[in-house]
Amino acid sequence: MKNYRIPMIPGPTRLNPVSFKALTSDFGASYQEEEFYELYGAVGRKLARLMGTENEVILQPGEGMAVLWGAVKSTLKPGETLLAVSTGLFGEGFADMAKGIGARGETVAYDYDETIHDLDRVEDAIKRFRPKVLTVVHCETPSGTLNPLDELGALKKRYDIPVMIVDAVSSISCAPVRGDDWNADIVLGGTQKGLSLPPSQAFASVSDAAWEIIREVNYVGYEAFAPYRDLPRTKAHPNTADWNQTAALNDVLDDILDGEGLEAVFARHESVAAFVRSGLVEAGYRLFPKPDAVPSPSVTAVYLPEGRTYDAFSQAVGAHGMGIAGSFGKIAGKVFRLGHMGTQATRENAEAALEVLWAVR
Repeated sequence: MKNYRIPMIPGPTRLNPVSFKALTSDFGASYQEEEFYELYGAVGRKLARLMGTENEVILQPGEGMAVLWGAVKSTLKPGETLLAVSTGLFGEGFADMAKGIGARGETVAYDYDETIHDLDRVEDAIKRFRPKVLTVVHCETPSGTLNPLDELGALKKRYDIPVMIVDAVSSISCAPVRGDDWNADIVLGGTQKGLSLPPSQAFASVSDAAWEIIREVNYVGYEAFAPYRDLPRTKAHPNTADWNQTAALNDVLDDILDGEGLEAVFARHESVAAFVRSGLVEAGYRLFPKPDAVPSPSVTAVYLPEGRTYDAFSQAVGAHGMGIAGSFGKIAGKVFRLGHMGTQATRENAEAALEVLWAVR
């Protein structure tokens, strides 16, 4: 196992020290303690502030993919329709998930180095395909991009699409997430990115309209959303909750909301991301997103230097005590990524990373 002096992997990120006490404390049996359900409710309300929503927020065991699968399986039956608006690997994945459960999945695909623009294609697909579920990824981590979602949310409302799902796993606490303004019924998140916690808890905000569809679909598998409705009130948790992780998440949320302040957190991410991008260009690297795409404040994707393989480049960087990540799908082996999210979004960390990247270019 490597413990990097300069952590730039885009999740899991280096743990926030404010979480250490909760992660190493002994708690009671969550399913029979009133204190746990009070904590669960408080954490949900704080997460709702980060997600820009008044909707109920549920917490599930597992990393971010748990709620992605839970959202799809809880809102779709075999034969029903899902339209994925995609700018990358995770956007495409929603359509694959739909097909995997016997539903009809279709994709409106932009190039991986683009962000959503010119929504005529999306509108045409909505008119023709009439999706029950519309999905999109806010921050496409493998591509280092951040999708603007106002216009897509307006289309959702105009065409009365029953459910809109937004994957915000890599943007929550790094960039403004405005679930209600986007008309999103379900916003998905996880703890291992900007929240800088272990990859063992996922969460989702769910609108009243989505709850009605979830009730009608009646999916009962492990990732099902249905058992979590009104959980603090019902005290009927469907499994053994992770009290340690929930308490640690509460401490991190307090650090963000009441310590640094949410707007200051966003500004820090934007500042560090801009510093990283300008430093990379100065060092002769080529950024992966097109110039007119919106870059992510939480992760930067960069073309590998000409003639270098990812493995060789990663080893060279690792020899300097720095951890990076490759990418996936059709850009695997072409791009490396830097995660400046959560605890890793500091000027000191960015300066150290750029020093290494100058040395190995």
